[in-house]
Amino acid sequence: MTTSHAPPALETALEATAATRHLCVGVYVDERFRDLVIDEVCTAPHRRVAPSYGFDIVPVMHHAWRAAALSALPRATVLAAVLGPILTGAVPAAILIASGFGILLLARLATLLRGVDRQSTPAHKSRRRSPDPLQAHRYLLRLLLPRVTTHKALVIKRVTTAVLWLALTILVITLIYPRQALTALFLAATITLVYLTVGATRQLILNRILRTPSLRPSRLSGRQRAADRQQRHMCAVYRRSRHTDDEDDDLTMFTLFGDASPFIGAGELVYQWNPPMSIQLLRPDTDDEAPLHEREHSVPPFQAHELVDYLREAVLPLNADSQDVRLPAQVQDRVYVTETDVAVDRSLLPHHFTRSELRSIINTPESKQHHFLEVTTPADGSEFVATVLLHVSLQGRTLSLSTAACVLAHTPRSFQRVEEFGRHGATAVLWAAFNGLSALPSDIQHSWRIFRYLYTLAKAAALPRDLTRNPIRNILIGSRVSIREESSQAWTKVQLEKSDILGRLKTIEQRLLSAASDFLQTMDVDTSAFNDRALKIINSGIFNFGDNNSFTNNAVGDAAQVSVAANQPVQPDTGAAK
Repeated sequence: MTTSHAPPALETALEATAATRHLCVGVYVDERFRDLVIDEVCTAPHRRVAPSYGFDIVPVMHHAWRAAALSALPRATVLAAVLGPILTGAVPAAILIASGFGILLLARLATLLRGVDRQSTPAHKSRRRSPDPLQAHRYLLRLLLPRVTTHKALVIKRVTTAVLWLALTILVITLIYPRQALTALFLAATITLVYLTVGATRQLILNRILRTPSLRPSRLSGRQRAADRQQRHMCAVYRRSRHTDDEDDDLTMFTLFGDASPFIGAGELVYQWNPPMSIQLLRPDTDDEAPLHEREHSVPPFQAHELVDYLREAVLPLNADSQDVRLPAQVQDRVYVTETDVAVDRSLLPHHFTRSELRSIINTPESKQHHFLEVTTPADGSEFVATVLLHVSLQGRTLSLSTAACVLAHTPRSFQRVEEFGRHGATAVLWAAFNGLSALPSDIQHSWRIFRYLYTLAKAAALPRDLTRNPIRNILIGSRVSIREESSQAWTKVQLEKSDILGRLKTIEQRLLSAASDFLQTMDVDTSAFNDRALKIINSGIFNFGDNNSFTNNAVGDAAQVSVAANQPVQPDTGAAK
């Protein structure tokens, strides 16, 4: 039983949001993303699934297996077209098929060489290393051109020569073994039919993802049920940064949480109170010159969980306004615990939190279970999800409040392209069927990945569905990857939506501060210092967004001066600031 009176944000994520649909599409259009889902979620029962914000991970897992099967079928056909004739004694047919595959590979290599030659050198080098389109063809290039690999004319000459030799081989074997040529032609027609069918089937599935009201399968597998429980669990097990003795750390990084954010799944950390707000519990209407023990509450007039409950109720009305001004805000409790602490004490990760257990965590400042009041607001079908996490601590006759804000930005365009004009419907199915043939040269080169798929199937069948319930020696169960974070756009690349997201974060933050001030007044606590600091936080123009901290024209300390350019005269002090 939880203390949240509002429907949790993770329950609404079970609806077919736009983010869920786009992630389901992503496993079909991006093979690396599909492998990430299968390797880090579907076949990793020894790690906790990260909390899901604005999406449901179960249909993404379901479609990841379907996408893998659709990719494995044509690749298995390519291998069978070569190995099958060899095993049945039709070696000439196998040579014909292999020669045809060689011509397709050489044609793909020539196309890549042509594309690289057309690329212009950028003026500024990008920080992210761009992938080399010829990386997978290095061995083929060395075979065709062992000494010189940069002269385009010589490369094209060698490629043309190899294509001619393969074509001559096909012609000779066809004339000598006409029956084997018919067998090879039948195999080529079978491969073409398989690729046409797979391309059309993939597009039909994409069309259904856009139209169906529910993306969840009718029956969940054991691993899907385990992932479903973990994505909705109140407790998140995060991974601590690896211990280091490096003394060259960047001292300009003003962050409370280190290089890696502990809020796994919530997105990129874009804002935080640094340092946290600390308010002494002083009585109102007391003489400022009186001793501290006379002005302060020797016994706190409230417990930390009472303030948390009050703040939770204060945010709920935002979701009840009229549609034109409503700010969708979903409130729930979130408990973070590090994986190393869970390895020592398994009771830190219970199946459920009772009301008394949750209150005990909130009221215990030194607890290894860190409680946060989590306010989530989705936008654009959960393509953007902003989350404000508030931590309340009551210790040493002082109230401490700290806040962090995380943002999940939109998914890649390739995940959303199926919604564009002409990308879905009956015409798109016909186009996708013929367009699937263009993947044949790439599948010839990567046909060996069928063995990786078979290994993954065997791994999924052999491993238990959930290995995080009972401790295992040398196994840490903290979440490593959030598939939603991996597919999210970087915060620095967000454009017009950034002002809307920041406005939502400031609205939630201001409401939490105002509600906290009202609560302190009702508890006979002086709120003058609290209101002053809250006003500075709301109106401050210096924030910590990620790792970008800019401080310009600032002077700190006695007799400090702001440095100016050498070619600019120093303005005299007119005393206007006094």
